[in-house]
Amino acid sequence: MPLHIRQATEEDAPVMARIARDAFLDTVSAILFPPHLRSLSPIDQEIPWRTARTIKRMRQGIDTVVVVDTADDGSETVIAFVQWEPPAELMKHSDNVEEEAVPATLDIGSLQTILRVLDTQTEEALGPEGHSKMWYVMMLAVDPNHYRRGAGRMLIRQGLQRAASQGRSVYLSATPEGKPLYESLGFKTLVAHDLFGESYDAMLWTPTTE
Repeated sequence: MPLHIRQATEEDAPVMARIARDAFLDTVSAILFPPHLRSLSPIDQEIPWRTARTIKRMRQGIDTVVVVDTADDGSETVIAFVQWEPPAELMKHSDNVEEEAVPATLDIGSLQTILRVLDTQTEEALGPEGHSKMWYVMMLAVDPNHYRRGAGRMLIRQGLQRAASQGRSVYLSATPEGKPLYESLGFKTLVAHDLFGESYDAMLWTPTTE
């Protein structure tokens, strides 16, 4: 089925939440929602939390784009998404932003550790200004049922084209699984940090000057 890219809407948020959970089921999701906390609730609280967090980010000005698989009957299925944090001067905030509730099954300590390590990594890689003048890939996630169809590459390439047109660099922190994709697109590792036993690479892409 043909794939195409479009801007995400808030109605896409529950699907994006499921994709994020499934894409990182054995890594980040297992850390943030460990079995001993999941047992506290008879329902999966990760999807509502990720849904609310996705909507919050969109309203905060995070550019969110999806890849859609179109069936023969015209129906669409979202199979991947990316969240881009714009350079600070391009951020557009909405006044309608609500804080997401913290579910009992979320390991808040692990979440804080992840955020702290990423902040430290960014400052070490880029200095005190961080990625404030760059485009930042907050998250790229592909439905595992649709791996190897090029959806992730489509999303990153589109973002790189935009960044290049503005003469801006792109920064991200790559998981071991995502690193080969980013390397193939021209990203270079600046520093690497251990996070719960895995190496996360701070990577930078810069537009050519030709």
